Amino acid sequence: MSRMGSKDLKYLGVEFRGVGHYLPERVIYNDEIKSRLKYPEMHPAEKAVIGNIGVTERHRVNETETVPYMAMKAAQDALADAKMKPEEIDLFILANWTDRYYLPDLAPQASKLTGTKNALAFDISTACTGFVHGVQMAACYLQSGRWKNALVVGSERFSVRTRMGGYGEFTAGDAAAGVVLSANPQTDTGLIDSFLVDVADLADIIVTGPPPQSYVKSYPELVTNAADLTLKAFDLLMEKYGLTEKDVDWVIPHPGTDVVVQDVLNRIKFPRERVLGNFDRVGNASAASIPIVISEYYKKGIIKKGQLLLTPAVGGGFYWGGLLFRF
Repeated sequence: MSRMGSKDLKYLGVEFRGVGHYLPERVIYNDEIKSRLKYPEMHPAEKAVIGNIGVTERHRVNETETVPYMAMKAAQDALADAKMKPEEIDLFILANWTDRYYLPDLAPQASKLTGTKNALAFDISTACTGFVHGVQMAACYLQSGRWKNALVVGSERFSVRTRMGGYGEFTAGDAAAGVVLSANPQTDTGLIDSFLVDVADLADIIVTGPPPQSYVKSYPELVTNAADLTLKAFDLLMEKYGLTEKDVDWVIPHPGTDVVVQDVLNRIKFPRERVLGNFDRVGNASAASIPIVISEYYKKGIIKKGQLLLTPAVGGGFYWGGLLFRF
């Protein structure tokens, strides 16, 4: 394969115009969770998935911080960054699995709160690959020529899907984050590639129990598969475009659990200091995890406009995939 390199990349006509996030007001530290643990030691099966926890604090919603509310706050932040009005948005995609109902979807409520009155709003549910899925789907709409500007927001209350007093509490984070995307066939920036693959044979390695609690349950096989497929997604995009570590500015993988984070960091063929995350402060916020990192590091001035980002992800279902884009 001849090396293409970052200067020869072809863009899909979908720009990243703005990014934003929202973290609930309440912060939960490890001592509070330890005080209500049902068992003093992790079961070996839990230890295999959770590892050394790796999270020192995480945010928890209050009764008013619903999924639509958090999505609205993240959307407003992204719109402000894009210097756009809500009325300019004609597509609103909400990625969420933690608060799924048969009816209604949550996206129309989030869209109404945001003021995006001209937008078609709907939900998608591909767990921790929700941001990858949402951007890919929005790009299809924007490339059709019928839609111009899209909001893609991941909003999750992971805490409600973990058992109070269980070790899963340490990892689960509540948050929302998203991006504004715009159609621009002439752009020399934005989305380069997106892909998402389903693996039905892995469907049972992470599941939820019966309603109404529907607590998430992960099996030890999750760890190896999650790390392997995260790295496979990274390798696939790098090799497809003949990229080297000098071409890509930042890699932002979905975190999963501490075991997955450490395995990916130890094996990825990329400088560790340019693999960004906030798992230690936010935990696993599912579909919101990747865009929160982008938003936080952009606002800190670390991620800059024009830089090349690669974001691999895996999620229950089972799904794996990634995005390659110039921010």
